[in-house]
Amino acid sequence: MNSLEEYGNLFQKLGLTELVVEENDFKLKLKKEIPVTYLSSNTVAPTVSTQNVVQDNNIQSSTDFQKQAEEKTEGKEIKAPLLGIFYGKIADKESLKEGDAVKEGDILCTIEAMKMMNEVRSPIDGIVKKVLASEGDLVEYNQVLFVIG
Repeated sequence: MNSLEEYGNLFQKLGLTELVVEENDFKLKLKKEIPVTYLSSNTVAPTVSTQNVVQDNNIQSSTDFQKQAEEKTEGKEIKAPLLGIFYGKIADKESLKEGDAVKEGDILCTIEAMKMMNEVRSPIDGIVKKVLASEGDLVEYNQVLFVIG
C-alpha cells in the first residue's frame, strides 16, 4: 500500500480496532477506542453502548451467510480457505458465472490477505451452479464462494 488513505480504508473495511504497519523506517499505528461500560455488583442486566458503532453496508452480516446457506443448490460447495478480499477476475480472465464449465485444478478466484494473493482451485470437474461472492467482497473463513455440480 502506498498511501495513508489506503491504510485508513482497509482499517474501516475490515472493521479493525487496531492496525500497526512497519516498513523500513515507516511506522503507522491506527487504533479505535471502544467505550467499555463497567457494571456494579447491583446491576441486574448489562447495558450496551452503541453510540460509536460504524456500519459498513459493503460487509455482509452473518444473517446474509445464513440466507445463502438456506438457498442450497445441489453440488460441491467451494469454501474460502481464509479471511480476505475476494477477486473473481484473475489477470485477463473474467470472473466465473453460473453455467461456466471448470476442470479440477482450475483457478476459481483469488483471495487477498496480508498483501498476498491466495488462489482457490476447483477440486472437481463440473459446471458452476452458483457464485456466492462478488468482486471486492470481504469473505470469511469457510464461507461458501461457489457451488459446482
